[in-house]
This record gives sequence, C-alpha cells and structure tokens, in this order.
Amino acid sequence: MSSTRLYNEWMKYAQADYTAAVHLTSHHPIQLEIVCFHCQQAGEKALKAVLAFHDEPIPRTHNLYELLQLCEVHYPEIVDALVNQADQLTNFAVVARYPNDEMAVTETDMKLALTCAEQVSSYIKKLII
Repeated sequence: MSSTRLYNEWMKYAQADYTAAVHLTSHHPIQLEIVCFHCQQAGEKALKAVLAFHDEPIPRTHNLYELLQLCEVHYPEIVDALVNQADQLTNFAVVARYPNDEMAVTETDMKLALTCAEQVSSYIKKLII
C-alpha cells in the first residue's frame, strides 16, 4: 500500500472516531468517558497517519506526546503546535476506559477533548495535502 493511501486510511479511522465522539454527545445521559476516549483515539490515529505518510513504523502506543516526538523528525514545529492537545488527549487513553475513582471526567473535559481532537486533525490535514 502506498504511503499516501495508508495515510488516508489512518485519517479515515481518525475521522470515524471523532464522528463517533460527536454523535455520542447527542445521547443522554452523555457517556463523557467514552466521548473522551474516542477523541483520544482520533488524535492518536491522526498522528499515526503522519508516520504512515513518511513510511515510518507505527508504534503500539497511546501516548500522543511520544507520537509527536516521532513526527518531529519530519515536522520540527509539530511538538510546539500540538503539545497541549497531546497532553490533554493522552489522559483519556486508559483512564476513560475503566472505572476510576481518582479521575472523574467532567463535561468541561469532554468539550476540551472534542476541541483538541479537532485541532490535531486539522493541523495534520494542513501539513499533508
């Protein structure tokens, strides 16, 4: 599979996760954790799309900061541009999937996760045209 086609596949999956997250916000009660998890997945898959585009190995990690560092080889500015979004979204990789008394996800967290996921995707789409 060509690197462009693989990039498009990863971005398609990233978009599907984001679309699922947005869709879930219309169901009541809103499952905040699940929305945030899908946002994290959208950001993760978008960053993995960058690696795929450059024929880099795709690591099995949910840590968006680690993915940013791998993408930095090709786009030195990407870490500065997306570090805050990566930090916010990485929190939801595991915490949002399992019961956790230490971190209750709030509606504010959900809104921030939706914004961060959209920002990561938009930024990457501008990088790779």
